[in-house]
Amino acid sequence: MNLPLVSVLLTTRDDAARVRATLDDVLAQSYPAAALELVVVDDGSLDATPVLLDELAARMPGRVRVFHQPRAGGAAALDRALSDARGELLAPLLAGDRWPRERIAAQVALLERRPEVGLVYSALLPRGEQSAPSLWPAELEVDPPRGRPVGRLLAEECIAPSALMVRASLRDRFGSIPAGVERGSWWLAVRAAALADVEWLPEAPDATAPAPPRAVDPVARLRETLVFQRWFLRNATSESPFLDELETVWRAFTGAARLLLAAAEDPFAELVRVSDAERAEAVRLLAEARTAMARGDARPGLALAARAAATDPWCGPARKLLAEAFAARPRRAASDPLAGARRFVTLAFAEELLADPALLAAYAEQFDGRADATLAIDASTLTPAAAEQALGQLVAELGLDRDDSAHLLAVVGPIDAAVRARLPETVDALLTRRPRPAPAAPAYGPGQTGALRSQAARACAA
Repeated sequence: MNLPLVSVLLTTRDDAARVRATLDDVLAQSYPAAALELVVVDDGSLDATPVLLDELAARMPGRVRVFHQPRAGGAAALDRALSDARGELLAPLLAGDRWPRERIAAQVALLERRPEVGLVYSALLPRGEQSAPSLWPAELEVDPPRGRPVGRLLAEECIAPSALMVRASLRDRFGSIPAGVERGSWWLAVRAAALADVEWLPEAPDATAPAPPRAVDPVARLRETLVFQRWFLRNATSESPFLDELETVWRAFTGAARLLLAAAEDPFAELVRVSDAERAEAVRLLAEARTAMARGDARPGLALAARAAATDPWCGPARKLLAEAFAARPRRAASDPLAGARRFVTLAFAEELLADPALLAAYAEQFDGRADATLAIDASTLTPAAAEQALGQLVAELGLDRDDSAHLLAVVGPIDAAVRARLPETVDALLTRRPRPAPAAPAYGPGQTGALRSQAARACAA
């Protein structure tokens, strides 16, 4: 069996007292040594770290490669390691962190078994290392992030930086870690969740002595959090995978700012730096946001308002417009089968779409990812596994699995029969060749999706 090459990406600076144990853990992995390489980037160490690393590389040529760079920060070191890695799978590792012996083998096995998963992780960030401990979601320990939780991961770093493995095939789509962003593994987690599924792989307790806790400067950590979240907010578009969770991300951003102000113990502390050019850019973005919202383009308007407010967080009109946009969006309870839907909801039925793919194709011709609209597919009569397989295949065959494709939401069981019966009357429209009797929403067939698009545009502009 040909096993994929795994590149362990070790970044270090002045870690002579800690790096030996980390190196020992890598070299002791049960995963075959022939399928494992160690890429080390030393970020300008001034202690004995460079000597230790060079000695190891000399003993293990080819298997261990060491790069030295002037001090540029941990994220820049990880970016260098990413660019020099040769493996199909990439595993970041901070000097001083420890790994159980079976970690790499277990994570590789999951990725080999689950091609839809782009990133797997096996440990959560310890609560004491959170940038904003009071914002730590209590449910994480029983409900760790899975699937495509972009907004959740962006709102709070929660995956331990040395606990993840990501497919190298996603690397080119990530792009380089932006200058100024200091949380490289957090960047990988958010970007991976935007492109593929994320999966949690718990592991049994290991006899290895745990690494000593890292000293955390709460002020510096909060500043890094603001820079990180601000970058994503400033680059939001109508197709951003976290746009439907934008309010959660914005609340996390402003919450971190309040915590930083309190932690700095300085009422005049500079939270983020805003240049004159950025203030001017925020004014321009605000005008574009107002124009978009006036013509009924709610999602582009929301993204532009977020960009304006993040570009200049002191721009009151931008924050006010963003708050108004949040207030105008539909709110659904977590128990609602349509939770996660956008403003205009059309309901279709899985059995009909599977038998008649042209119906879904007609919808996709009129709606893309920029529309503030969702096609909810009632698949509650199928088992969740059958629904995932059948609908996933249909979506892929029609090319609707791209980020810019129409927003689709599968309604899977089990749900209460009465709730399911009411679905056709709780949405804005139906996509079906078989209209339902009143009080069901109006029905549109494959030749009427242009009229459906017009109804959605009017509803979103109202």
